Amino acid sequence: MSKKSKARKRAEREAASAQVANQQSPTATYPLSDPNAWDKLFGPQLNAISPQTAMTHGAVYRCVFLIAGCISMLDFRSYRNAGTPDEEWETDSPQARLIGERPNPRYSLTGFWRSVVSDMLLNGNGVAWIERAVSGVPLALWWIPWGRVGIHFQKMPWGDVDLVYTLTLDSGEWVVAHQDDVMHFGGTPQWNLFYYETPIKAYALSVGIALAADKYAKAYFDNGMSSDAVISYADKKTPAQAKEIRDYLKERFGGDNRFSGPLVLDGNAKYEPLRINAQDAQLLGSREFSRSDVGMIFGVPDHLLNQTSKSTAFGKGIEELTQAFIDFTLGPHLKTIEDEVNYKLYGNRQRRARFDRDSFVRGDLKSRAEAIQTMLGGAQGPGVISQNEARIRLGMPGKRGDAYNQILGWGAPQKPAGAAEPPAPGEKPLPDPAAPIKEKA
Repeated sequence: MSKKSKARKRAEREAASAQVANQQSPTATYPLSDPNAWDKLFGPQLNAISPQTAMTHGAVYRCVFLIAGCISMLDFRSYRNAGTPDEEWETDSPQARLIGERPNPRYSLTGFWRSVVSDMLLNGNGVAWIERAVSGVPLALWWIPWGRVGIHFQKMPWGDVDLVYTLTLDSGEWVVAHQDDVMHFGGTPQWNLFYYETPIKAYALSVGIALAADKYAKAYFDNGMSSDAVISYADKKTPAQAKEIRDYLKERFGGDNRFSGPLVLDGNAKYEPLRINAQDAQLLGSREFSRSDVGMIFGVPDHLLNQTSKSTAFGKGIEELTQAFIDFTLGPHLKTIEDEVNYKLYGNRQRRARFDRDSFVRGDLKSRAEAIQTMLGGAQGPGVISQNEARIRLGMPGKRGDAYNQILGWGAPQKPAGAAEPPAPGEKPLPDPAAPIKEKA
């Protein structure tokens, strides 16, 4: 498509968006098929599991923080001439600065991706608005919380029926943006007309059980004196006397007073506890199971939730589990982000963006040194990286000189700069001009 055609189409799209903005109210709209529309409009319902209530559980908070934090730690790099031998890392384009340095003047790159990925994990949808200049050059990326996003269909002047987003900014202003100017990241595998299905339906039962276990544990330890015991007397007590004894014990030994001293009863009273202990009640076991169940839903192994009691979580097992977390938990989210950024922010097949996944695959110093030695060429090649690339991987600056940028091939060791060519077979080698002259006897 020519530049004029692109400009005309963009002008038509902006005109259509302006028309939509004049016709629609500045409030987010939700389709009736959205199962969480009532929660979004009127707040979470009683006893319902929402992203806010789910985050009060330690395992859910840890999983979301871990996945979002790990993705925000990775370098997101922009490459020109992508997929060709001339591919090179670029840092000077507007797109490269937005994804590699700072998305907007208000908050950092780390905060941006943490917020987007957290929305993907909790609501199933992460949304970022691309603020563009009149020429179409991206100026900033703004994260829009999912609760402030409305989506509907709009027929465009060129005949297509596209998605149009109504976005409420942090300042309270609202914008109407075409789908090409909104990056919509999915955190679940199912698309439902306007949005990705929320994962709340998947983890509501498990998180609900985990929260119930936490509440039960709190009540268990809060109430040192409760009704799960019997006090018997030799003589019969009236209901009023029984109530007086019960109220006294609750006030004297219940709640925060449960550690105030031993219980002393008079009148030949006999105290028989009916409460089972924490081990018999499987209190600790049920809470540990809840953490594992939540970790399974998010794809976080037990050792990253500080559960290392299993024999497979030692030595080599931890390294393999961590690698599986990178490949099968972070991998799908990283690919989702890359696809959307490359299509919406770049739109050019010659320039692409990729996360540097090798940042996590480091291992101990000995393993890294052995791996880098192999990549350099090991026993006479072939190498895949140069000495300067190896130094950069180790966090050291490169060195000047062509010799440090050469890659070793099969049987072809690097030749120092300025060295003479070796003589051909059968040819007498030339004398070294720097060698001393030997006098004849």
